[in-house]
Amino acid sequence: MNVKNIVLGIGIVVVFALALWQGIEAFYPSPQYEDYCNFNNGPVPGTENNATFCQENGGMWNNGYCDYYSRCQKDYDDARDPHAKVVFFISLIVAIIVIIVGFSILSIEPVGSALIGSGIWAVFWGSVVNWRNLSDIWRFLLLLVVLILLIWVALKLNKKETKLKKIFNKNNK
Repeated sequence: MNVKNIVLGIGIVVVFALALWQGIEAFYPSPQYEDYCNFNNGPVPGTENNATFCQENGGMWNNGYCDYYSRCQKDYDDARDPHAKVVFFISLIVAIIVIIVGFSILSIEPVGSALIGSGIWAVFWGSVVNWRNLSDIWRFLLLLVVLILLIWVALKLNKKETKLKKIFNKNNK
């Protein structure tokens, strides 16, 4: 593989990642923090910052500190978690499709390997977005399944490549 194909392959992976992210945002936008938390909340200059004042103004007193965002942060997190799960499943579905397409057209370089790399990126990105919603066992199982699939694909690709080399070498004799 020459430098031109390596650069093109990296470009395909990067643009795929951006297109996946922007496509999901276009059709299934993320909850926005500003929709849940008003940045204008906070102590009024010249007033006391104590537990009573804090609670009267919508805050939550916590060890000498008034947290004006704790309630809205919970609402934001409650909206963000289901969104992250949907993004996770969309990313997994797209990853499977792209890896299969990449595997089937692998002979066209750098497109095939770049699509496989893009599928791996989609699994990574979907997992990162939803990581906090997965328990330790689900994280482990997800990573184990992906690792096994990647090893399987690598073995298949190398076996196919070896067969092609043998055929090519026989034809050249």
